[in-house]
Amino acid sequence: YDRIVEEEVAREILTWPEGKEFETLEPMLRITVGAILRAVFGAAGPALEELRDTVPAMVTLGSMLVVCPTIMRRDLGPWSPWGRYMKKRRRFDAIIASLIAEARADSAIAEREDVLALLLQARYENGEPISDEHIADELLTLLGSGHETTASSLAWALERLSRHPELLERLTDEVDAGGSELRQATIWEVQRTRPVLDGTTRRTRTRIRLGEWVLPENTNIIVSIKLAHDSENDFNDAGSFKPDRFLGTKSKPAAWMPFGGGVNRCVGAAFANMELDVVLRMLLREFRFAPTDA
Repeated sequence: YDRIVEEEVAREILTWPEGKEFETLEPMLRITVGAILRAVFGAAGPALEELRDTVPAMVTLGSMLVVCPTIMRRDLGPWSPWGRYMKKRRRFDAIIASLIAEARADSAIAEREDVLALLLQARYENGEPISDEHIADELLTLLGSGHETTASSLAWALERLSRHPELLERLTDEVDAGGSELRQATIWEVQRTRPVLDGTTRRTRTRIRLGEWVLPENTNIIVSIKLAHDSENDFNDAGSFKPDRFLGTKSKPAAWMPFGGGVNRCVGAAFANMELDVVLRMLLREFRFAPTDA
């Protein structure tokens, strides 16, 4: 998928002003949306362009409404919040249905590498295929949770690098020499110091001991990712931004967990890491970053 990400970066940077300040989150969102639509959905042409416009607004609106009272999730017409969401969702479902139909009719589907084609060819243990409705939901889940998170990490990476000029110079020298070790360490340190999600939840299935505490079964636990990443026990001088801490080593799984952990670890972790690496590689090669006064 490297080529897809490279093409999305090249497409986006053509629009950037040089020598002028601009916010980086929106441009990073456009890159990650385009990359995931092509890699996961196999979208191209008019369908891809429509999804580029439709999906970000739909996901943003849906993520806000899902935490609202149930009464807010009622279709009261085109001017109601849920009515606007369902209009976008119906259009999204129609585009996905057309993409599924096109993929099924593709005689070379076995050679395709997009996730949609893989899901269409997948079978349950009893030999049955996955339903189209289930595939559409899976694709939306991968998209909804996979583009904003990576875009946020990219925006934070640019902020961190612009404020650490010595590191930025080392990274530029490394990319010019064709290396990647320091860049990977930098990605891990950005995710440690600026995790996209502050925490996650778990529920005890049995009575367990957690440090000096004993928790009964069916107890909800909120796990703070940020506090774990700020622990001096696991990261010396944890408050400082030091990618060198990851050179030649890897953190303990229970200490570094921007993608969560255990069986519920983010299914897109490898894709996200690849995307972060390719985007930063291209930006380091093409641009020089300068900090703002903010």
